[in-house]
Amino acid sequence: MPDLPETMQALVLTAPRAALELRKVPVPKPGPGEVLVKLAASPINPSDLHFLDGEYGLAWPYPLIPGLEGSGQVVAAGPGIMGRYVLDKPVSCTADTQGCWAEYMVTQAGLCLPLPADLPLGLAAMGVVNPLTAVAFLQIAKQDGHRALISTAAGGALGAMIRRMGEAQGVDVINVVRGAQQVERLKAEGATYVLDLTNADFDAELAAACKTTGCRLALDAIGGVMTGRLVEALRPRGEVLVYGALDGAASQINPGTLLFREIVVRGFWVSKWIARKSLPQKMLIMRQVVKALQDGAAQSHVAHIIDLAQAATAPAAYAADMSAGKTLISTGAFPLGVEPSQ
Repeated sequence: MPDLPETMQALVLTAPRAALELRKVPVPKPGPGEVLVKLAASPINPSDLHFLDGEYGLAWPYPLIPGLEGSGQVVAAGPGIMGRYVLDKPVSCTADTQGCWAEYMVTQAGLCLPLPADLPLGLAAMGVVNPLTAVAFLQIAKQDGHRALISTAAGGALGAMIRRMGEAQGVDVINVVRGAQQVERLKAEGATYVLDLTNADFDAELAAACKTTGCRLALDAIGGVMTGRLVEALRPRGEVLVYGALDGAASQINPGTLLFREIVVRGFWVSKWIARKSLPQKMLIMRQVVKALQDGAAQSHVAHIIDLAQAATAPAAYAADMSAGKTLISTGAFPLGVEPSQ
């Protein structure tokens, strides 16, 4: 174990929806199969907002440190081959039982993605949750023979990744956004199919786009009534992957449509998807993620960078304007290599 401080600064959550508190807490020590990451930065994602509300699929005991992904350098490792492999390397990482909104984090060595030395840690902080999800969606589409897919909440960072990767892999993406401004922005970026869900003719437009492209796959980040609207628009024997709940309401679906058009609706959680892959498969997938980060397909737009010590209110600010871009929480331990746009 190298010479490390005994304590660190961390944002702590004491209960669902409680105010975040900046506290001094002990630096954790890695056990077998674990590593200690000296963190550079961590983004605020929609999944983090659900986590703060106690509505995410992880049952960590309170008080806890939030933050589901980040970047940094592995500075210590417990017993195990994988830990020794990533020791002293820059990594993108995901949380195990303690989050990334802190100066240090212990996580499983297998949850760390070694990075090229020239990849900025600011970009790498956003290198797992969204990029891995986009890679997963395109892999599912290609494996199941889909030539097109519907991407909801397409104005955000994940939507942009799905759109870029879809274009590169010959998959038509029907982008569903909210508002004329987002329609104009995506069309200016070269998107072919961009639909405003606030339009009175949205459902007819979505069905027409699905007919034109032969679309049988929808990615639902919204839930609520949107799930049913996607079900109605897809071609027969289609599938809806529900991976988010931005609406905050239960999905509403016409059972007759499911029966007579043979539509399948199922949940998708990228953590479960990647966990089912073999080690060789995981390594190939992670190489795709790194390549997508390097070539720009999986890069996220950064709107704000906030020091950890001032970040207790950052999630609320991000929630109020998610379409502006990502907010990075920085520890100040490493150069991030990115600049916010505003």
